[in-house]
Amino acid sequence: MINQVEPNISNEDIESVSQYMQSGSWITEHKLTKELEDKVAAYVNRTHAVAVPNGTIAIYLALVASGIKKGHKVAVPNITMIATINAIIWAGAEPVIVDIDNSLCMSVESLKKISHIDAAIFVPLNGRVGSGLEIEQYCKDRDIILIEDSAHALGSSYLKQKCGSLGNVSIFSFTPHKIITMGQGGMVLLDDDDVYQNLIDIKTFNREKDKSDVHKGFGLNFKITDLQSSLGLSQFSKIEKFINLKKEIYSHYSNFISTRFLKTFYEYETPWFIDLFCESEKQREELYLYLKQKNIETRFSYPSLSSQSYLQKTDKTDLAFSEDISNNILWLPSSTGLSQEDIEYVSEGVNNFFGN
Repeated sequence: MINQVEPNISNEDIESVSQYMQSGSWITEHKLTKELEDKVAAYVNRTHAVAVPNGTIAIYLALVASGIKKGHKVAVPNITMIATINAIIWAGAEPVIVDIDNSLCMSVESLKKISHIDAAIFVPLNGRVGSGLEIEQYCKDRDIILIEDSAHALGSSYLKQKCGSLGNVSIFSFTPHKIITMGQGGMVLLDDDDVYQNLIDIKTFNREKDKSDVHKGFGLNFKITDLQSSLGLSQFSKIEKFINLKKEIYSHYSNFISTRFLKTFYEYETPWFIDLFCESEKQREELYLYLKQKNIETRFSYPSLSSQSYLQKTDKTDLAFSEDISNNILWLPSSTGLSQEDIEYVSEGVNNFFGN
C-alpha cells in the first residue's frame, strides 16, 4: 500500500528522543520546548512562539488572547479543516463563512462584502498563499485582527515573507501528516508583548508567578512536553530538506500528470499535499476506488464548511465557488518518503483512469 501520507521519522529522530529519555529530565515542558519555540520564532521572524498541545488549541488561544469573545464576529474560509471554525465557536464568537478564490484561499472580494467583523482567519490552504498579503493590508486598515492558520504552510512564503508571520497572530500544527511532526502539537506565533502575556497566562493556569498556587484569574493547562519537543527539534533541523522533498514530489508528479488535473504551485509555496482536480464528485469517487484497487491510498479534500449539518445557520457570504469545487478535489500520496518509482506508479494509475 502506498499511503496518502505518513510521517518521515529517521534514526536521528529516534536517537534524539532516546537521548532525552536517558537524560534524567522530568519529561514535562521545560528547556527543550523553549529551544524549539525560539528556533521556530526566528525561522519565521516572529518575536514570540508558544508551544501548545495541538493546532486547534493554538487557534483558540490566538483568538482568546487577542480579546475575541462572545458577540464578536470572525471571518473564516469555506474550505478549511473543521478545527478552524470550531475554535471560533469554542471561543464564544460568531463565525462568518467566506468564499474562496481560485487559489483555494479566502477571497478578498468576498471578505470585503461583510459589513462588520472583529477578526478574520486566513488559511494558506495546502501551502498556497493566495491573497494573504492583500488581506493583511485590508485588515490592518480597518483594525480587524488577522489570525493566520498556517497548519499546512510551514515552509511556504508570501514572496519574501514566511508563512507564520502574517497578521497579528499565526499558528502551526505538528500532527503526523504535517511537514514536521512531534506526534501532536501546535504553536502560536506573534509579536505583541501584551497578547503574548495573555497567552502564557491562559496556558499556565494564570499563576501569579511560576510554581505558585496563587492565581491572577481563570486559566487552563495547555502545556506540552520536552519529550515531544525532542522529536520536534530533530524534525525541525531537517525543515529545508523536507521543503525540497515536497517540491520535488510535486515536480515529479507534474512531469507525468497533465496540468489539466494538477493545480500548480508557485516557487515560493511548499506543497503540503498534491491535489488533483476531478470534473465532478462522482468522478472523484470513481478515481478514489480505482486507485484503491491498485493499493494507492488517496484522500478527499475537506468538504465545505457550509455543507456541515451543524453549521447550516452560520452567517455566510455567497459561497458558489467553494461549494462547487470542494467535492472535486482528491489528495494524492504526498509523503516526503515517496520514491520516484512510487510517484510514477501513482501517476500511471491516474493517467490510465482518465485515459479510459
